Amino acid sequence: MELSRRKNAAYLQKEQKGHGLTRFMTFLLLLAFCAAGFSYVLKTTIFDEPTMQQFITQKKFVQQINQKLNTTLAATAQEYNIPSQLTTGLLTQQQVKSDLKTTVANVYAGKTDPVDTSLIQQQVKTNLQKKAESLNIPTDNSIYQTAVNTLLSGLQSELQQELNTQQLVQPIKDFTTIRRINAQVCLIASALIIILLFLLLLSERNFWNWLHYWGLAAWPAGIIILIISYFLTTLPLTELNQTGIDLSGIAGEAVELLAHELNIFGIGLIIIGLLGSLLGWLGRRRQ
Repeated sequence: MELSRRKNAAYLQKEQKGHGLTRFMTFLLLLAFCAAGFSYVLKTTIFDEPTMQQFITQKKFVQQINQKLNTTLAATAQEYNIPSQLTTGLLTQQQVKSDLKTTVANVYAGKTDPVDTSLIQQQVKTNLQKKAESLNIPTDNSIYQTAVNTLLSGLQSELQQELNTQQLVQPIKDFTTIRRINAQVCLIASALIIILLFLLLLSERNFWNWLHYWGLAAWPAGIIILIISYFLTTLPLTELNQTGIDLSGIAGEAVELLAHELNIFGIGLIIIGLLGSLLGWLGRRRQ
C-alpha cells in the first residue's frame, strides 16, 4: 500500500513537471509568434522595396511632391532671369514619379545620397528647351544659354538645400540597419516556432494536446499584435519634416498600411489559435 502511494506521488510529480515544461514552451511559442508576426509584416510592407515604390508613387503623393518641387524650381528660375512663361511646370508628374521610384530604390540600396539631382537638372533643361521652342523663344542666343547654364549650375545646391539631403544620411543608415536586423529576427523567430512546435509534440506525444497548446500560444499572440497595431496608429508624426517637403502625411499613411496588415495577421492568428484550441480540447475529451 505504501509502495503504491509512493509510486502515485512520483507519477504525479513527474506529470506536474511535464505540464510545467509544456506551459513554458507554450509561453516561448507565444513570444515567437509575436516576434515572427510583427517582423514578417514589417518585412513585407515598410521594408519591402516594391511595396513602398508602389505606395509612394500613388497619384496623390506624386502630385503633392510635384507641386512642391515645381514651386521651388520656378522661384529659382526667376532668380536667374528665366522668362516667367517658362518657369511653370519644370518637372512633369511622370518625371517626378520616375524620380521617386529611383529615390526609393536608392534608399533600400543603402545609398546616403538617394536623390539624383543630376537627373533632375537634365529633366529641367530638357523641359525648358521644349517650352521655349513651343513659345517660339529663341534658344540659340548667348543670353538664353548663359541664363540656363547659370540656373542649372545653381540648381543642384538649391535642390539639396530644399530636400535637406544632409539630414537624410543618418536616417538612411539607421533604416538600413533596422531593416537588416528585422530580417534576422523574422528568420530566427520563424525557426524557433518550428523547433518549439516539434519539441511540444515530443513533450506531449499526443496530437490533440499539441494542437490545444499550439492554439493557446497563437490566439494571445494575435491579440498582442492587434494591441501593437493600435498603438502604432497613435504615434505623433506631424513633426516629420526632415526635408523641405512635409512628409508627415505620407508617413502617416505608411503607418496605416502597416497597421492594416498587422490587423489582418493578428486576426488570422486569433481565428486559427481559437480553432486549434477548440479542436484540441474536443479531441482530448473524446480520448
